[in-house]
Amino acid sequence: MEERLASYKLITDAPGLASAAETLKESEAVGVDVETTALSPRDGRIRLLQLATPDETFVVDLFEAGDLSPLKEVLEGGPVKTLHNAKFDYSFLHALHGISLSPIFDTMLAAQLLAGGDQSPSFSLEAVAERHMDETLDKSEQRSDWSGNLSRGQIEYAARDAAVLLPLRERLVEELEAESLGTVSKIEFRAVAAIAEMELAGIKLDVERWKELEKTVRKRRDEAALRLDAQFPEPEGMLPLEGLGPRLNLNSPKQITDAFRSLGIELADTKVWTLLKVDHPAARALLDYRELQKKLGTYLETYPSFIHPKTGRIHANFLQCRVPTGRLACTSPNVQQIPHEDEFRSCFVAEEGNVLVIADYSQIELRILTEVSGDPEFVRAFQQGEDLHKMTAATMFGIQQDAVTKDQRSAAKRINFGLMYGRGAKSLSAQLGTDDDHARALIDEYFANYPKVQRYLQSTASKAMKSRTLRTLAGRVRKFPDPSGLDSIAKGGMRREAMNYPIQGSSADIAKLALVYVREELAGLDARLINSIHDEFVVECAEEIANDVAEKVKDAMNRAGAVLLKKVPTEVEVGISREWRK
Repeated sequence: MEERLASYKLITDAPGLASAAETLKESEAVGVDVETTALSPRDGRIRLLQLATPDETFVVDLFEAGDLSPLKEVLEGGPVKTLHNAKFDYSFLHALHGISLSPIFDTMLAAQLLAGGDQSPSFSLEAVAERHMDETLDKSEQRSDWSGNLSRGQIEYAARDAAVLLPLRERLVEELEAESLGTVSKIEFRAVAAIAEMELAGIKLDVERWKELEKTVRKRRDEAALRLDAQFPEPEGMLPLEGLGPRLNLNSPKQITDAFRSLGIELADTKVWTLLKVDHPAARALLDYRELQKKLGTYLETYPSFIHPKTGRIHANFLQCRVPTGRLACTSPNVQQIPHEDEFRSCFVAEEGNVLVIADYSQIELRILTEVSGDPEFVRAFQQGEDLHKMTAATMFGIQQDAVTKDQRSAAKRINFGLMYGRGAKSLSAQLGTDDDHARALIDEYFANYPKVQRYLQSTASKAMKSRTLRTLAGRVRKFPDPSGLDSIAKGGMRREAMNYPIQGSSADIAKLALVYVREELAGLDARLINSIHDEFVVECAEEIANDVAEKVKDAMNRAGAVLLKKVPTEVEVGISREWRK
């Protein structure tokens, strides 16, 4: 039955759903919103589903109507589904009702794209509606209890939230077109489904192995602390007290600098770059201690608490447009920044009978640098399948490629990536373990051999300073602040960020398009994306189809790269393992 209340229809049964579906089919776009009893479909249910056309709004009480199958066809095709933070609604509808919303327009993502990397404003529906439509929304009912008897105020609030999405979409479409953001916005909207389903799938952590690693790393940390403490002279008048551990507070910069001063070493600060240049066992021990302490506090001591009791898996939260480059960010917990060492990654495993397909782009950012700079030597190297780092090393050190040592290739790799990130001689010398003059000479030699790379990087930085706007290959825009009020340090930081933005941003564009294509390739298979680490993707699948899945993932990733890269091919490396390691 339908209950007509003010500007909406309340639906509580199957005939009402069928009638709404017929109306919705005729609309070009439908505003979609849900009210839920929890923030995750693993912990709660959908109470209300709101569906708005330009003429009327339907509010479906799922506690009464239950089965949404009469709406499945219209929600999975036909009109554009307009949502705010679509990943949230998609997750609930997909997990609890088997519905995959498509096509999608996300007003939150649209507003974030238009902001050009500025994350300072709020991107709540209330804030976006006010900023782009001068519309004030009453959100007082947002956190009310949706699990019991609903008030008229709650239902009207829910209906308004869906109805406002359609005029908001019209305004945002105009702005996206005016800003030439049509291509990248389509990539973002299509990626919602892949990211939502990846979160729902989650990733499995072998807790027993993780706990053993925690013990091992804690022991290493304590040994590093004692090793560091042993480097410093015993303070006068202090008796050694057995078993009390280090005397230094290793988290106090003052105590650290004072202790190093006792060794005749003056530290400007205790930052990593400073310590890397200190040739003393105490500096190495301090760096070891800090790295081990971070691994304990950030990962080992906390990750098991994120395992959901119902699924036995970690379901991280991926944020789509929360960093200026467009890269995915991740929280609760950050499964993108697991240390690369095998002892960490091998703790993430497939379920019994499954394996992990791990695929990543080879040197994708260098390929993008080649695309945008057009440097002929870089283009030739990638087209002919050469090792770019070895080629660079041979050129810089004036030797044949087959004579390049491992250390020389490593140095060339650091320079290739370092200059792409706008690093100068100071930071590069710390990375290479050499002095500033030698690092500067290497940089000069590099740019002498690859002048188009230098021209591209310098012109990109200058463009950002003058026009304050840069774009990726897909058109993602980055708006920079007015540099006139910045000091020299801030201007230098802005130039470095500008050099890297089109490269890292284009990598994000390709990665998100790859998510879309991988999801499409895996449709109907016992396989699912479970993690995305910038240019690396992890798929869990049944063991017997692993080879087929690996080929499909590889093809999808190469297809995504080919959309934006025209001068150089992409290359994808794929491995199959029970654990997250190749």
